[in-house]
Amino acid sequence: MNRSAAGFGISFMRAQDGLLLLLESPKWKLDRGKAYTVRLVAGSQSVEAKALAETRGVTVALADRPFNGKLRTATVLDVRGEGATLQVPLDGSAAAFERLEACFEKNSRESAETNPFVAPDRKP
Repeated sequence: MNRSAAGFGISFMRAQDGLLLLLESPKWKLDRGKAYTVRLVAGSQSVEAKALAETRGVTVALADRPFNGKLRTATVLDVRGEGATLQVPLDGSAAAFERLEACFEKNSRESAETNPFVAPDRKP
């Protein structure tokens, strides 16, 4: 699930452990491998998280289920770092989060026969 705003790219990915938020900007010069502490705010809920840096972006694991539920109804996600607050627009995201979850569930149930990267008689 992707979008862009204020000069940075925003992606939400659904992994086995839950949601991941990826933020990227060609203007950023981050310390690769460093973990930055951020506060995520959606509506009236907030959680502290770690933003794991690459050179031009960060990945934030969204592990708090109640907070993730709030993301579906919030209009904005604030990512508050020490130097700035990034506003991630979430308008229209409720349907996208539902599709993302449905896609993850469907693909989690797929068998090796439907995986084009493994032979039909082998499991991934």
